[in-house]
Amino acid sequence: MADDSHPAHLSPSELGTKDYWETFYARTLSHLSTKRNTTTTTAKPTPSTTKPNASEENTDEEDEEDDIDDDSDPGTSWFSEHNAPDKVLQFLTDEEFPLAPVNTLTTSDNGGENGDSDQPSILDLGTGNGSMLALLRKRGAYKGPMVGIDYSIRSVELARELQRLRIHSAYLSDSEDEDGSDAEGESKDEGEGEGGDTNIRFEEWDILHNTISTSGDGKGKVDWFPYDKGGFDIVLDKGTFDAVSLSDEVIPDADAHVSSGKTIQRRVCERYPGIVKGLVRKGGFVVVTSCNWTEEELVTWFTSSAGEEDKLVVWGRVEYPRFRFGGREGQGVCTVCFQRV
Repeated sequence: MADDSHPAHLSPSELGTKDYWETFYARTLSHLSTKRNTTTTTAKPTPSTTKPNASEENTDEEDEEDDIDDDSDPGTSWFSEHNAPDKVLQFLTDEEFPLAPVNTLTTSDNGGENGDSDQPSILDLGTGNGSMLALLRKRGAYKGPMVGIDYSIRSVELARELQRLRIHSAYLSDSEDEDGSDAEGESKDEGEGEGGDTNIRFEEWDILHNTISTSGDGKGKVDWFPYDKGGFDIVLDKGTFDAVSLSDEVIPDADAHVSSGKTIQRRVCERYPGIVKGLVRKGGFVVVTSCNWTEEELVTWFTSSAGEEDKLVVWGRVEYPRFRFGGREGQGVCTVCFQRV
């Protein structure tokens, strides 16, 4: 049921439960471990004078290709059927986007620590396997701090492992990545943290139930939030709002007052846009991709409760192929870029 401030809610689904995603990422971790163990075993051939036939060689090549690309597993790549990752990458690296590296990097910044610290910071909400941050780092040339958060600890473990091993497809697109790791996924040991990159980190955090003190005072202070800026420069949502919208969790509305004294319950997804707004700095950008909401509905969700002095407004959108069905035109996924003003 819709009210004046938002579209009608989606019907709850298991995709909106934490148990579903914990199980999913635990299975993916197990799959990754099995593949790597298999690769390690088969990588030590026994002496033989017999040359393997062509079919065996092709099979080995296919297995190796599957081993190095975590996104080959169903579900680990978000909206890949719509080419959404590359579309968002193109949007964020286009010179029209104010924070694109082409606009923020100078010759002196390349490879320098001082330059990196001044580069846009990025927060990835519901990071999953962390592939989008890897894509932005390697192919997007974003050099600033990156943080991926997820309420699933298994997601965080997976993202850290994939980043440590450098086996995201983004890191394998060239013979050598931007910080000296080779194409086999072997990364430098010196100076690298648990996640394989000292400037990319992944943390377990439930933004709906864990409060972040954006002022840096009191409870809720975390060491990955850019308090000096008042928020991240760019906040990404790649289907996380979709998942939250499928949750059947309800919370009491503290602002609702009824004469009968009854508590008004609201779906937890109604809190999400306001929380996200608080994570981005004034002037920063929130990029939301959805397959469950239309572009118009997404805009309503993130702008309808906006105040006069602090709000999200539509800055841009990503173009996807459009189709016609039943006399109506639409697209399978939408991406809207909001700016906090």
